[in-house]
Amino acid sequence: MAEALKGFTSNELTVIQKNGKVYVSLSENLLFPSGSAVINPKGVDALAKLAAVLNLDSDVAVNIEGHTDSIPIKGKYKDNWELSTARANSIVRILVDNYKVDPVRVIASGHSSYDPLDSNSTPEGRAKNRRTEIILSPKLQEMYKMLETSGG
Repeated sequence: MAEALKGFTSNELTVIQKNGKVYVSLSENLLFPSGSAVINPKGVDALAKLAAVLNLDSDVAVNIEGHTDSIPIKGKYKDNWELSTARANSIVRILVDNYKVDPVRVIASGHSSYDPLDSNSTPEGRAKNRRTEIILSPKLQEMYKMLETSGG
């Protein structure tokens, strides 16, 4: 996954593995204009590379989580919860409609400002909190089948 997404800076995208899952964290700046759920061209490019990897292994579930900072939003969206969910849905649409990722594998959710990485009291902290995380995990059905096959 990290190899497929090289070419993006650590401020734009990070890939880590923890608890048996792969977390791809994409910054707001990579994907969206401020206060928007419309994915910009560089974000679409990142999603194309991610989709190519996802389409190689259908046994991976894909959870897309939208996150915001704590500053109340003004404009098209009622609040940060609506914005974070709209952003996750936009990513699902790109992956499924443009790049044919199986929709059965994909979940979209929004966390608003309720799962921060950093403090919302500084501009730098708020920037870290405005992100989308794509969490890749083995499908439990497939894990159970593997356990049954191995006698575990």
